[in-house]
Amino acid sequence: MNRLIRPVSIGTLALKNNLVMAPMAGYTQRGLRMLARQQGAAMAVTEMISAYEILRPSRKTRRMIRIAQDDHPLGVQVFGADPLMMADAAARIEQMGCFDLIDVNMACPVRKMIAKGNGGAMLRTPDLGLEILAGMRRATRLPLTVKVRRGYDASAAGREQVERLLAGADELGVDAATIHGRTVDQLYHGQADWSFAVEMAGRLRMPVFGSGDLLDAPSILDRLRGGGIVGVAVARGAVGHPWIFREAMALDAGLPVEPVSPAERVECMWQHYEMLRDELGDYSAIRIMRRFGMFYSKGIDRARESRMAMGKVASRDDLAEVIKEYFE
Repeated sequence: MNRLIRPVSIGTLALKNNLVMAPMAGYTQRGLRMLARQQGAAMAVTEMISAYEILRPSRKTRRMIRIAQDDHPLGVQVFGADPLMMADAAARIEQMGCFDLIDVNMACPVRKMIAKGNGGAMLRTPDLGLEILAGMRRATRLPLTVKVRRGYDASAAGREQVERLLAGADELGVDAATIHGRTVDQLYHGQADWSFAVEMAGRLRMPVFGSGDLLDAPSILDRLRGGGIVGVAVARGAVGHPWIFREAMALDAGLPVEPVSPAERVECMWQHYEMLRDELGDYSAIRIMRRFGMFYSKGIDRARESRMAMGKVASRDDLAEVIKEYFE
């Protein structure tokens, strides 16, 4: 039986499989990263951090880059529009010694990022993007990857700009690309179109990972089935459901997918809270768990009531009451 989930290498980094916990602002703190790995993900990536913050970290950034010894393999996602600053950030990241890979965000569609020329705006300026990647490639020996969308918009010109960026990155020795199936101007609306990622996977030497609409285990296997995509970066599908990785591996092995028991869900929620508390303190941990609780409630009885209750949680005791009432 040919397995779809299999080991993969990104430059010098050998991963046990081709399932990655994708970076998401506000979500991929240490808690979700660790839970994703426990359930089978081979690697996780931090929330995106600006090159400026890498070089001159605020208190918040210092906490984000304080990495536990067991939080590996771990990539750090950086963004910025200044080639010199991005190269300096790459060198600094290598000096830190706590990251296994650097991922460059040229995909984020958020308007405040676009307005400053960051993230997905890079897809309109491929020459600048390549200058940034060239400088970073010279500055670090760490595996270097880039995340893009299939275009700034759906025009032929938008597609050609991304093709040029990816072809140039390949020539520069970038170690892998992740291609999201939406355009920048789609934001998070509509469906992800993977055809561009599949086409580029057949044209590029570097491995191509795909992302977008990986919301359950069958969708992961569908996207790995043929087309040259070497792996997937799972984002929203793992929020409140880190078991998606385990489920995909079971399906791939021809095994039954075991439903998540109430006891396992509760244990996971407490584990998540405790890791957030240890990393960020109780105040931030509670605020983040309010957000995650909305996702953990998917599929349970009285889900709507539980979401309303989670939105009002203000302390550990409140969290305990809601978990006991709705999740146990």
